[in-house]
Amino acid sequence: MIKSFLPVFQGRVDKLKKSLKEELSLAKSERRKDVIKSQIKEAKKLQKAIKEAAGNSDTCPHCGGIL
Repeated sequence: MIKSFLPVFQGRVDKLKKSLKEELSLAKSERRKDVIKSQIKEAKKLQKAIKEAAGNSDTCPHCGGIL
């Protein structure tokens, strides 16, 4: 993953978290359970990608040595 895309992914995660908070602020009977589940799933996937890309950015893809 290209390190320059990380701010884009982080912005997407922030938007998802904000929309989740808005959805969870609704009454329980008015919440859309399927939307909440899909947003949580997408946010977790993006967070995992961000952590993976940030951790691997200083190592060689071939030998795993420090650059």
